[in-house]
Amino acid sequence: MSRPALQLVTKPAHWAKMMASVRFELLEAMRAIAPCSAREIALALDRPADALYPHLRALVRCGVVRDVGERPGRTRPERVYDLVADDFRPSFKGAARGATARVVDRSMQTMAGIVARTSRKSAAAGRICYERGRENVVGKVEHAWLTADEFAHVRQRLRSIKRYLDARRTRRDGALYMTAFFMIPVARSRGAVVSRKTRR
Repeated sequence: MSRPALQLVTKPAHWAKMMASVRFELLEAMRAIAPCSAREIALALDRPADALYPHLRALVRCGVVRDVGERPGRTRPERVYDLVADDFRPSFKGAARGATARVVDRSMQTMAGIVARTSRKSAAAGRICYERGRENVVGKVEHAWLTADEFAHVRQRLRSIKRYLDARRTRRDGALYMTAFFMIPVARSRGAVVSRKTRR
């Protein structure tokens, strides 16, 4: 069953529910394997299937996952779930700016937490290699002064990388990697003031 490439999520409350840590990971797993059962999602996430049903129901209520019926399982029939689109993006028209900022901030924190947990698990399993010429991990934090046009340019390049990775999310060769992109305006209570030359 084909899905539209993108669905806009217009309600901040729905986006906030989607960004709960387990639900975000669940959606990401489904982007690679849906339509699928809770058991298949559980295998992809290394979590118990029973714990996923409340999250699946919440995502169905938010309108981003749909129950597409039943199929024979190993011991009994199992429910099958699919995404309503390949990807989702917030579009909160008419929402208060502060409320939108809080929802986006929660999204960033959720993503950072998932990256941190994945790093811990990979390190504990001996999967991270940083030997010269064999590195399989990249991590950088950078600060740069950008104009609005320069920010738009970097954002477009990150979206290009996302499209490259999206095209490879259903493959099963090589190794499974996770990446996260963050570009956030920096707010400081002191220091780091924009110079007059920069403002021109």
